[in-house]
Amino acid sequence: MLTFIYICILLLNIVAILLTYHFLGKDMDKKSKGIFIVVAIAVMYALVTSIYWIATKDIDLGNAKETCKNLVTFAFVPVNIIIIMPFLASSYRKFQNKSLKFEPFRNRCILLGIILIIALIIEFFYFKDIQNGITAILQTVSK
Repeated sequence: MLTFIYICILLLNIVAILLTYHFLGKDMDKKSKGIFIVVAIAVMYALVTSIYWIATKDIDLGNAKETCKNLVTFAFVPVNIIIIMPFLASSYRKFQNKSLKFEPFRNRCILLGIILIIALIIEFFYFKDIQNGITAILQTVSK
């Protein structure tokens, strides 16, 4: 079952990368696209990991802690990328091509930032709920 979950997470990551790559357009060179995608993934990973750590810092899962962290983090990074990055990539491409002025680009970035903050707040409570559920299961199993 864990293998199936990891395959699904891998597919989500591939979809996230391909969507972002596609929305960067054909005009941008591959090196710039690669840098954009790598930075986007790194930033999203750092944000999701931070939210996960804050949400679960007081919950002890014992040996399962690292596996749970990896599973949840790697599942939510591509979801956040799919939600945010295609629109940001498209806006960035238009801004680079001078077909989008700075102010509308800035407004789009602010809107995406607000959407990301809302998603991270929802994820915070979801992560906390997941960990409490896993703790309850582990306590039931250990009895």
